[in-house]
Amino acid sequence: MGKQIFPREMEETEPTERTELIPILDRDAEICERRESCIEMEVDKDAPTELEPHFTLLSTVLFAVGQIIGSGIFVSPNEVVKQVGSPGMALVIWVLSGFISLTGALSFAELGTMIKRSGGEIQYLRPAYGRLTSFVYVWMCGVIRNSMGCAVIALTFSSYLISIFLSHEHPYFLLAKKSGAAAAILIITAVNSYSTKCGVRMTNIFCVLKLLALFVLVALGAWKLGEGGNENISVGFKGTDMNPGTWTTAFFAALWSYSGWNCVNMMASEIKN
Repeated sequence: MGKQIFPREMEETEPTERTELIPILDRDAEICERRESCIEMEVDKDAPTELEPHFTLLSTVLFAVGQIIGSGIFVSPNEVVKQVGSPGMALVIWVLSGFISLTGALSFAELGTMIKRSGGEIQYLRPAYGRLTSFVYVWMCGVIRNSMGCAVIALTFSSYLISIFLSHEHPYFLLAKKSGAAAAILIITAVNSYSTKCGVRMTNIFCVLKLLALFVLVALGAWKLGEGGNENISVGFKGTDMNPGTWTTAFFAALWSYSGWNCVNMMASEIKN
């Protein structure tokens, strides 16, 4: 009897065990098929990376205003007047530069609503002119244009800050100016690398401070005009330099002060609503 019971138990248990193993095997086979399909799947290199939207309308406006009102407005007016030679021609340069910047801002607003991707110009140049053109442009911006602009802004900020403590004739003024500029760049980079929200808050604070500084300058100018101090603007166009080369330099200085109108397109996908 013992010899007959053992084989019967095996016959009764084997079908049950096989039935229990079938779902497990089917599940493993399905997992393997999914893995193979994922490995064979082609990755679209041109697919945009979605970023978390965290810029509100107020933050976006303050960011754009803060980028446009940079250190250029505190440095360029003197350079524009020095190049053209008269306050009347300097005002013409500022008006024309503002009109050119306005047309560029309106064009980028249209492009930003059509192509809602972060990256700015590269998102518009790549479909129109190809990857090589867009890569060369981005390389030029990263290595030359943006780096030089960042250095000038940092040096201007450091110059005004160090002037509070040291005179321009101090032997260590130049060293302190360069050190302060380098420290400012490192601090801003560290804050933005740590948290984008902290970077946005810092940008908003600096934008408000710059607006207050401009308001103080305008108020001082209006107060000076009220006292009859118009000897610098009463000459009009007298003494205007008609050399086209100096006009080009003046236009460059004025347009640099207006630069920043394209910054919102750099973060198009990070804006809420």
